[in-house]
Amino acid sequence: MQPDVFVVDLAEARTLDWARMRTLLLAIEVLSPSTARSDRFTKRRLYQEVGVSTYWIVDPERRCVEVWTPDATFPAIEWETVRWQPAGAAGPFSLSRTELFQPI
Repeated sequence: MQPDVFVVDLAEARTLDWARMRTLLLAIEVLSPSTARSDRFTKRRLYQEVGVSTYWIVDPERRCVEVWTPDATFPAIEWETVRWQPAGAAGPFSLSRTELFQPI
């Protein structure tokens, strides 16, 4: 599986070798009618099982982000701002709903 957007461990990214990028720190899927079921169930369960620390499901229709963690039974639904702060980061990455869903 390949998420729409992902963040991997810096040491793995520096190798520039896709085969060595195994530690997903953040996986993001953007829902579409053809992928919604797979993104919400199949991929979500797999990301949880393998311990991906944070999985975002971006829902353009509802204009929100579902935030899943490995032990979550239900997602946290972010309506205004989604934040992510990996271990060791000086501060969180924040993205507002306005920024995320602005027209291109």
